[in-house]
Amino acid sequence: MSLTRLVLPGLSLTVGEVVVPAAVARHARVARVATGEPIELLDLAGTVAVGRLVAWEGAACRVAIEVLERERGEPPAPLVLGLAVLHTQAFDWAVEKATELGVSTLVPVLCARVQGGAHDRRVERWQRIAVAAVAQCGRTRAPRVTDPLGLPEFVDQATGLRVVADPGAPESPLAAPGTGGLTVLVGPEGGFTSSELAAARTVGFVGLPLGPRTLRAETAAVAALAVVQAWVGWL
Repeated sequence: MSLTRLVLPGLSLTVGEVVVPAAVARHARVARVATGEPIELLDLAGTVAVGRLVAWEGAACRVAIEVLERERGEPPAPLVLGLAVLHTQAFDWAVEKATELGVSTLVPVLCARVQGGAHDRRVERWQRIAVAAVAQCGRTRAPRVTDPLGLPEFVDQATGLRVVADPGAPESPLAAPGTGGLTVLVGPEGGFTSSELAAARTVGFVGLPLGPRTLRAETAAVAALAVVQAWVGWL
């Protein structure tokens, strides 16, 4: 049986009983959570309340919180993903998977091979997808999805250990990220141009090869996040 998690942003979670309003409790009703069964409440600010459903009160439910867990599933330092904007379904999928892999900030990046326009209109949707993914995977914070940013601005403000997915890069060990965290940059379908890769390397990005096969951009984002975190001991 899968564990049901309810998102209650802004609620101060403490040990004891809390009434979950109908609008949020609806998910537990659909999942047919019965009295006495485990349930978790997430405030999206770093706390997960672990407890059990005590009773249904109309469309609302009452939950007994037994344990509070802080920063569960969060990376030890900031984990930033800069991902070139993809077509709708691919980027939606990437947002969901990046959330599951612990990204703390996701930046939609605009570069030469990004297609379409008005990408800023999609940010609210991407943020909703991230919140839903948090509830699914059980971490304690939703990544912040920023407004789209041009590649030059993104690479100039990047901090910590910086890597860029690059099929042509030689394999080399990565240094420990330190308190500055990790910044992972992944290009669009067709990849970055040679001048864009050169600009990233100029400001300290290290090329990250992802194997001998050609990956779709959204797959490359997931692979890069997994490989980099494994190399630096975050997984």
